[in-house]
Amino acid sequence: KGLIIVVSKWDLVDKEAYTRDDMAKDISREFPFVSWAPLIFTSSETGQNVSKLFDLAFEIHERRNQKMTTQEINRWLNELKRHHPPAGLKNKHPNLTYMTQVDTNPPRFKVFGRDLKYLHWSYKRYMDRELRQKLELEGTPVEFEFESNAGNTRKKHEHSR
Repeated sequence: KGLIIVVSKWDLVDKEAYTRDDMAKDISREFPFVSWAPLIFTSSETGQNVSKLFDLAFEIHERRNQKMTTQEINRWLNELKRHHPPAGLKNKHPNLTYMTQVDTNPPRFKVFGRDLKYLHWSYKRYMDRELRQKLELEGTPVEFEFESNAGNTRKKHEHSR
């Protein structure tokens, strides 16, 4: 599901004791597993950001349903690999061959290649972060499925987010 973290009753918070930035840092520390969720401060008393909240929800819904062509995705993947080649484990160097979007709502991508079981977790996180930025996927989880093809045998590997 899409997610927006909302701090309500912002009008009641003592602004001298707590600034928006301080509270945002605290919330980020409490919810590191949804770093992709936007944070908004609202007040129904003053009306602060209430209409913005609805606009943001509609934007997130629209972005969750966007579809990229395989050509666009692979252009992005090749640029990503050129800029920062994949890191591996145990002296194995994974090769990301191609990628396709297999679903929307939430966006789900399948990555094909060789020795993907050795792809370092930090590279998967890097892919997630860069794809979110490219597609402006704030507020929605993104799923990756990695499938290695060794000859004619295909092996599925872990699922991310």
